[in-house]
Amino acid sequence: MDVQVVAISKSDPQDSQKTKNKTKGFFTFVSDPSGSFINSLGLLDKGGNPFTGDDSARISKMLVNKEKKILWVRFTENNRVRIKSSNLISELIEGINKYK
Repeated sequence: MDVQVVAISKSDPQDSQKTKNKTKGFFTFVSDPSGSFINSLGLLDKGGNPFTGDDSARISKMLVNKEKKILWVRFTENNRVRIKSSNLISELIEGINKYK
């Protein structure tokens, strides 16, 4: 499908690497401790960490084309809810086909 998956978090690089190793993910992990890149995508949740009150990244999925235009965005209700993989794949295929 010519799709690249990238995980972006506010975690430091070591924690991002631990997560990548744990998930055995075949995708790129980007560490953004300052939150500047996350904020530029409109995904910074000010004070969103329920345990520390620190800023956090909103849980979301995005479809971005080669021209860096955001074509599709899917946010979860909260940080404890994740989209089912089967639903995500269906929505991505629909989004990809829509913008071919």
